[in-house]
Amino acid sequence: MQLAQDATRIGGYAYQIIVQQSQQVFTLRSQVLADTDPENLHQMRSATRRLGAALQLFADLIAPSTNKKGKPAAANLSDPKQIKALRKLTKSLGRVRDIDVMQAWFSDRNFGKKERKIVKGLLKRLKKQRKKEFARLEDSLSSNTYKQLVKQFKQWSKRPAFQPAAQQNAHRSAANRLVPPLTELLQHPGWHMATQKRNQQSNITQNLSLSQLNQTLIEDGNLLHDLRKRIKGVRYQTEFFRGLYGITYAAQAREFRSLQKVLGQLQDQLVITDSLVAELGTDWTEKLPTIYADFQNSRLSLWKQWQPLQQKYLQLSNQLSQTNAVA
Repeated sequence: MQLAQDATRIGGYAYQIIVQQSQQVFTLRSQVLADTDPENLHQMRSATRRLGAALQLFADLIAPSTNKKGKPAAANLSDPKQIKALRKLTKSLGRVRDIDVMQAWFSDRNFGKKERKIVKGLLKRLKKQRKKEFARLEDSLSSNTYKQLVKQFKQWSKRPAFQPAAQQNAHRSAANRLVPPLTELLQHPGWHMATQKRNQQSNITQNLSLSQLNQTLIEDGNLLHDLRKRIKGVRYQTEFFRGLYGITYAAQAREFRSLQKVLGQLQDQLVITDSLVAELGTDWTEKLPTIYADFQNSRLSLWKQWQPLQQKYLQLSNQLSQTNAVA
């Protein structure tokens, strides 16, 4: 337990983060089940994602806990079964959260008389879907799998065990630990959407028309969604170490949030579009012209917000490619 209390060592730092995130997940259970405020569900979903990011980042430091006699105990946070259970919980929370976002999105907009009737029907169907998904979430939060997950984290928190690498200095280890996920992020093909190759380097396409952007999102929307998920994971991991570094580091962590936000707004449009196609058919644009016009008016604006950020990371990606080529 002594190492767990020493935040100057990477093991102690990891212990504090894992305990904090796991407690956040499990203490929100009763509030989520009460279902009085959708923000509780959102917070629990975010906490499960952060916990998953922490386990991934510190996987090499965690050892199975031991009992009072020093023999191996049941708690093993690195067990694939625990990782799988946590991911399953995140998905279960996510399905309800996605419906909450859709309901709020439709409720916050003004529609004409004909459109209001269609939207009313959509909201009615979303309400039924949410009821079904929430029932599944209730089962998940009452299952033996969930109870075992809670038990594992509580046991490890009380009697944490670490690998030898946990003795490393936190400041140095954190820097080394962030290099692989940052490198993988820069190599993601999503940065190269709507770009042109020139002199072995990718550059953003200037003055992209709305029709070109729409076609790009149709062809590569999934790529952009995956990039956003990668950014979110790296953002969580960098935020874990804000206490170790200065203001420049904190600014970079905030920039990941900005990247995620812009891509999130574009992704919301794609998700809602897919839902409307499923519910109303491909001619939904004629049935709900207000939404279609809103999407088209905002899409280019969002893309223009994205491009300066995209260009910055494209340059870093190009530099990384050149370095790898030389090596």
